[in-house]
Amino acid sequence: MNAPYRPPEEFTTERFLVRRIRPCDAAAIFVGWATDPDVTKYLTWRPHVDLAETKEATAQFHSDWDGTSSFPAVVCPLNARGELIGSIHARVSGSKVSYGWLVRKDHWGQGVASEVARSAIMHALSHPQIFRTEAACDIDNVASARVMQNAGMTRDALLRRYLSHPNLSNEPRDGFLYSRVR
Repeated sequence: MNAPYRPPEEFTTERFLVRRIRPCDAAAIFVGWATDPDVTKYLTWRPHVDLAETKEATAQFHSDWDGTSSFPAVVCPLNARGELIGSIHARVSGSKVSYGWLVRKDHWGQGVASEVARSAIMHALSHPQIFRTEAACDIDNVASARVMQNAGMTRDALLRRYLSHPNLSNEPRDGFLYSRVR
């Protein structure tokens, strides 16, 4: 029997380093995206107003790696490994990995999420116990839908009243579910 799937704590793509989030990343995350209402618009949490919120979240994300299901990582350019420009979060459940991501606003439209998601998805699907990768996005989040398509995913479904986006509504919103399977 094979060991359960775990993403690597660090991997590279053609242009990016993706690595396990560290508590010392909190200040860069706070400034880079945690306080940005445009970046957090379609996320499940509200923008942070205090660095302490980001420090707490980052510490929790770092310790999540000690478990078996939640693996948050940050994205850096290969030529600037100390500069955080986004994140990707893999959540493993049985034979499935679900993904979420974000990119710092000054790096939007440069293919960051597509490249990182594609690499993460291919790695997961190469594991003998993983048969499905998936991600969901709000029906109005055209950019995230495009990332999923660029990463080789196909749209499976319209999920009614499925996603909670407190920055848009107090009620659940419709979303699209995309997947890539083997």
